[in-house]
Amino acid sequence: MEIGVLALQGGFQAHQAVLDKLGVAHRSVKLADDLNHIQGLIIPGGESTTMLKLMEDFDLFEPLNAFAGSGRPVLGTCAGAILMCEKVSNRNQRSLGWIPSTVDRNAYGSQQYSFQATVDCPLWDLKEAPALFIRAPRFTGLGEGVQELSRTDGDITGVVYKNFAAVTYHPELGDDTRFHKAWLEKNGLWSSGQ
Repeated sequence: MEIGVLALQGGFQAHQAVLDKLGVAHRSVKLADDLNHIQGLIIPGGESTTMLKLMEDFDLFEPLNAFAGSGRPVLGTCAGAILMCEKVSNRNQRSLGWIPSTVDRNAYGSQQYSFQATVDCPLWDLKEAPALFIRAPRFTGLGEGVQELSRTDGDITGVVYKNFAAVTYHPELGDDTRFHKAWLEKNGLWSSGQ
């Protein structure tokens, strides 16, 4: 079993480091063929407009949509969450549109307003997981069937919909691996024997 990490731009190496700590096999996803060999996908944080351009350059939209439609789990963090939502409220940009929700880019301001917090994810039985918010978005509207995964100071900062999970923070930065482990467990990608 392998987890793919979209490795076009952004913080993909930090996610790979967490998977290494958990002993989970992974591969970098740069081409459509890479998607054929994985059971789950992580779309990292980074710059969503740059990632969109590279996805177009590498003809990844159709293969990514096919992967998402197969029911295999996908996790998006920060920019990854922006790409997965149906609507970006303060910028007209293309989207994968997998989650019927609205997301507000750079909701807390520029990088100087980055902050660290802990999040609880009751759906995943996860408490006080460290989360870093860097030029973070926030969810401003949830469509039908979208469940709230986490909140921070009243803002919805994580959602789950079908086989998709998206968070506006970076759970991969730091030494705590519990967030990724919880995502893997909830999607049948982790066994206690690992």
